[in-house]
This record gives sequence, C-alpha cells and structure tokens, in this order.
Amino acid sequence: MDEACGDGKPDSGGAVSVGSKLDILKLLSPNEAISQDGSVQSRGLREGHTNTMHFSPIQLLPFELLSTTFKLCIGDNTPVQDLILLTLVCKLWRSIVEGTPSLWCCISSQEAVSRVRKALVMAKDAPLDILYDEDAARTNPETFFGEICGLIAQWKFLSIRTGNSDSPMGTLQTTPPPNLKILQLRAPRSREWKGGSIALFQGEPAPLALEELWVDRIPVVVKSLRLSGLRFLLLNRMPVVSTEELLRILSDSPALERCYLYGLVSLQEFPPAGPGHEISRLQGGQTPYIQLSHLRRLALCGLPVFFVHLVLSVIQAPNLQRLTVDCKIDQHGHSPVSDLFTAHISHHSPTLTALTATAQNIEILSYSDVDWKISVGNLVITLEGSAFKLQHLDETLEWLFSHLGKDVNTLPVSLSLHELEIPTRSFTRLTSILKVTKLELWTASSFEDEPETHPRNIISLLSRPLTSTPTQWVVPELESLNTNVVNEDGKSKILDMVKARHAFIEIQNEGRQEAGQIVMKPFKEFRLRGGRNDISADHSYNAEFLVALQKAAKDADIWWGNFKWTGSEDFTVAMKSNGV
Repeated sequence: MDEACGDGKPDSGGAVSVGSKLDILKLLSPNEAISQDGSVQSRGLREGHTNTMHFSPIQLLPFELLSTTFKLCIGDNTPVQDLILLTLVCKLWRSIVEGTPSLWCCISSQEAVSRVRKALVMAKDAPLDILYDEDAARTNPETFFGEICGLIAQWKFLSIRTGNSDSPMGTLQTTPPPNLKILQLRAPRSREWKGGSIALFQGEPAPLALEELWVDRIPVVVKSLRLSGLRFLLLNRMPVVSTEELLRILSDSPALERCYLYGLVSLQEFPPAGPGHEISRLQGGQTPYIQLSHLRRLALCGLPVFFVHLVLSVIQAPNLQRLTVDCKIDQHGHSPVSDLFTAHISHHSPTLTALTATAQNIEILSYSDVDWKISVGNLVITLEGSAFKLQHLDETLEWLFSHLGKDVNTLPVSLSLHELEIPTRSFTRLTSILKVTKLELWTASSFEDEPETHPRNIISLLSRPLTSTPTQWVVPELESLNTNVVNEDGKSKILDMVKARHAFIEIQNEGRQEAGQIVMKPFKEFRLRGGRNDISADHSYNAEFLVALQKAAKDADIWWGNFKWTGSEDFTVAMKSNGV
C-alpha cells in the first residue's frame, strides 16, 4: 500500500470473493451431488452405476490443507453463509467444516442473528474475529453485541464502523476484552461523528495483549489507554490526542513495525519546549533517542511541521523501509529546509539514502499551486500550505540532491502538472535542475484568465530553444508527453513542438551540434485524451491530427485514451472490439 499523505491508508487485506463459488466447488468434488430434496447423494448411485467410485483429487488432500483452503473461500461479510455452501458440496466437506471450530470464528453483523448464534456455537473456544458495520448491519447493535458479550474473553480481533458514540461503542466503554490483539474503530466517511469523546474500557489501560490499534475519525481518548507494546498504530483525524502522549506511545512500543499518523490538527495545542527537552523529560535523560529498530513504515501526514520535525528528531529507525511526510507551510517566512530538514534529523541520513538507493526515477506531482508531492524510491515528501511558494520546492529538491547521495540528481524525472497555473519562467527554472523524461500537462478549465500559465503555453515553450549560443532547449531529454490539451489550438502547438524538436535532432545526427550542447532525445511516447473542456473523446474527430502526429513523431508510440494508434482503420477496429 502506498500511504501517500491525504489519501493513503494501509491495505487491510480481504478474503477471496464468493461470487460463483458454489459452482466452482461442485467442479472440485464430482463424486457426490445434491438431490432435489437437498440430500447428498453419490453421483454413481444416482446415475445407476454400480462400479467402484473414484475419488476426485481434492478429496485426497490432507484434512489440514482442505481446512486452510476452505478458510480462504470465506468472505468477511457473510462467513456463515459461505460455510453453509461448503457443507452442501459433499459429506466429507461437511464433516471438515463442521468439525473445524476455527472456520467459524468470524462473526459479522451483516448476517442474521440466527447465523451469528450458529457461528458462536460452532466456534467453541476458538478466538473470535468480530466485525460490526453500522451501515450494513442486519440487526441493531444492542442485539448483535448482546449475543457476543458473554464470550468477550475469546475476542481476538474487533472492527467497528459507526458514526454514533452511544452504540455499539458502549461495549468498549465498559469491560476490556483481555485477549484482544487488534482493535479497529472507524467512522463512515459519508457522515460526521455524532457523539463526544470516547473513553474506552472505563478509563482503564488497554489490554496488554493489544498489538494493533486503528482509530479513524473517532475521538477516542488515547491517554487513558496507556498504550504500549504496539506493532501497528494508525490514528486519523482524532481531536483528542497530545504530543506528549504520542511520544510516550512510541517510547513504550519498541516493537512498533508500522506507524501512520494523519490529520491530528489538535497537536497545535500542545507545542513542546523543544526536541531535547521533551525526550529528556520522557526518558529521564538516559538516552537521546527513542529506539524503533523494528519500524518499517512511517507516515506523518497532515500534521503541524513542529511535530513532524520533533518525531524525526527523537526517533532512531535504522531499518525503515518507507517514509512519508508532510511539510505544511502556513506562515510566511517559513520553509521546509529551515523548519523540517534541519541538523536535528541528520542522524537519519543513512536511512534516507537507503530509502532512495534503488529509485529508478523521481516523481514530482502537483494538483494545485500549493500542493506538491516528491517521490524518490521509498521516500515521499508533500509540500503544501497557504504560504507555499515555488522557491520552497526548489529548496527541497536542492536539499534532497545534496543529502541523498551523489547520483540522485541524475535520475530521470516524471513531472506531472494537474490543473496548475505555473508561469513559464518558473517552469524553466524548475526544469533546469531536473532531468525530465516524462511530462504530464492536464487541465480541467477552458478559461484562460492568465494565458501564460496554461499548459498550451508550456507546450509552446518546448518548441523553441532558450538560448542560441550554445543552443539550449527546455527539457531536452523529454521522451514522453501525456496531456489532455488537445483542442484545435493545443493540437497545433503539439505538432509544431514535435516538428521543431525533431528537426533539431536531425541537425544533431548530422554532427552539426555545438560544443557544450545537451543532446536532445527523440520522443518515444504520446498519451492523449479528450472528453474534457468540450473536446470529443471520439478518435474519429481527431484522426487527421493523429495521422499528422504519427508522421512528425516517426517511431513514437501514440495513444488516444486507452487505445494505441496504429492507423485509422486498425484503430477503428480496436475501438469497436472494446465496445467504444
């Protein structure tokens, strides 16, 4: 999972889709069938055969392997229904399913109460996975949790999705499940949380067995939980949390493997005196760092810069495999280099170098004037905020190039500008320090309040050299252009740009280039798309342009939408065969 700031969440996994599972299982066990009255009957006897029955290969598998296979066929939403389907296939499968308590341990609110009761009986003493989704539940929370509260000692995994604090959270506001290992509490994205703050377990500490905590947009009071020994922590948009408590959790969880902190804006209310003072107070001055040698993934997104800086200043994570950070610039005079990338985090230099060592390219993406993301291998940095300036992007890139190894600034760059207003002068300055090989220019607006800033003008900028002695071009190593600027003016500018650059390449190939001149690369790919700004998505309206582009670009691949242009006739056949 890519835990990119703003939309990234770790994958929670999932079971195999049920779909036409029963039909598949019938194919796997051909020796028995289900008669009209629902009884299981040998196929040989039903068809009048008296020869010895031959077992299908799957029936010869060990009991444990079959049981594991069945577990993979059970969906989270309706596990009991899936198990019942399995019992209808043959006697052997029925005996395995009904004799394996661990297959019945998933208790879902999306099933009827009668099936919940059946699962609880069949599970016997097996640890239970409890899943409650308020929007999809087939019964009220009081009834559902009333059925399972008596087995609270067996709860191993609990996932609750609700927008109401009164129920089903009521169960967790009383007795703590002593053996609970994983707790997930989430509010629906479509609704705001209705209740107030939630104090779990009557204000008592969390179960000692708890290893994973996931709280998403529910105001749980964290301090009273006295969390420790965690391996996984995700907190998203929680208003009831402090800097001190978060640092204490990190300090008390040396086995932490994954940590995701998103949108904890209330941290602004708890500014510490400074990294040295805070960590000294928490650990009695015995050690300068919180040791997190098991930490593999860390995401600090939508957080005050002081907190991001503080966390990076006080932790040691030598085995980190992915780091995602936000640098919010909301005050004029601040910058990522002075506020975040300071000497206090210099001890991470070997780790940052390792995160970027295998990078094949650099990705730079912008969705607005004040929102940029830089990805280098497994290091992702987001720069955003009302006071963001393009100079902050320049400063950050210069810092990365000077601290992440000598070869980082030579990596090819994929530059994506989505709905962005950027002056040509700023674009020229930015690309002068980058080896841009792939460029995306996307616009959603057909208005041109500031013509200089729009993508068509960027395309025009690529059509002529910046200087004549020696001849220097913008992004001379550009090989791929992806854009939806394909109205009549845009198409004309694209053709002019391709012709001009390829004409210069011919001069190069004839050996007439000047000394000190960077060799220009020919285009390898164009990816074009209509459908916005009143531009038809139908290729037939753009066939003349595509033919001309194919001629000008020579050996470059040309795509219109999801279809590769190979000529008018072949392209029409491809579009029709895909239902377009």
